[in-house]
Amino acid sequence: MSGDLTLVAWDHPDAAALRTAQQVELRERYGDDDIGHAMTGEQIVAMVLLHVDGEPVACGALRDALDLGVGTGELKRMFVLPAHRGRGYSRRVLMELERVAHERGFGRLVLETGPLQPEAIGLYLSAGYTPTDNYGEYVGVVDSRCFAKDLHPVEAPRRRARDRAHVDVVVERVTWDDETAAHLRRRMFTEFNAPTYPGLREAVEAMGGFEVDDAAQGVGDHATWVARIDGRPVGCVSLRAPRDGYPEGSAELKKLFVEADARGAGVSRLLLAVADDEARALGYSRILLQTGIRQPEAIGLYLATGWRPVAPFGAYTNDLHSLCFGKVL
Repeated sequence: MSGDLTLVAWDHPDAAALRTAQQVELRERYGDDDIGHAMTGEQIVAMVLLHVDGEPVACGALRDALDLGVGTGELKRMFVLPAHRGRGYSRRVLMELERVAHERGFGRLVLETGPLQPEAIGLYLSAGYTPTDNYGEYVGVVDSRCFAKDLHPVEAPRRRARDRAHVDVVVERVTWDDETAAHLRRRMFTEFNAPTYPGLREAVEAMGGFEVDDAAQGVGDHATWVARIDGRPVGCVSLRAPRDGYPEGSAELKKLFVEADARGAGVSRLLLAVADDEARALGYSRILLQTGIRQPEAIGLYLATGWRPVAPFGAYTNDLHSLCFGKVL
């Protein structure tokens, strides 16, 4: 990765040209101006430019976001010219902005991007940013996804692999309407999904309740699996056929759930693996899934097992709490 990083004024001609190019691309992707397209340099404490062979190819800015909390900075105008993408320039700009933020006493960074920019979402997730509810002017905006990162994280103690007792996990193939699988999906809804996303509870009740929604979710089910430890059912997952509006050749992973006291035993990874194998056997070229912005552990699992952010599909297109992922088989 070659190139020179420099700090410049907000109104530097090269920075202005890159911001203009960014706005053109955003209009092409979203069909409208970016919410903050008219922003000025007010509260901007750093503008980073990256030049390659004298040409400005990437930029990013840091705003003092006092309105979002003391010690909070907001990353703005992260952009790389299309012809120069895939060379690590966005990561270099991001790292420089984090360095400047730390140097100037910011303890937390936030940012906003869009669901039709999965590459940007992938960058931020890989750099340690976690999804957060939309803030400020982005509250309720379905074309916005917000992220945050603590620059002074406190790491939780990790259990060493040798401290974990080995357990045997048995996976059984069943049907969607299997009583055990249905019980686990209900547990997933009542113990996690509904409390985490209150609006989901209201939507399911409007449809007629859990049983009605669950039956609708099962239409097109290719296969369902239940995982057991010592005979006890502790997890489930399903593979579903694509629905209208899904990318061609894509199956959908649904209802991955593992009981809290069984996590860390490899149940999720085993369930993901059997779903991968089934999708390949059925001739699919990739799998898609949807998860929620308030599920960082699930997002970490998917990233660690080869899934990458994709644009929203089907019913998730206008769901501001959704993040979508895909995996090439």
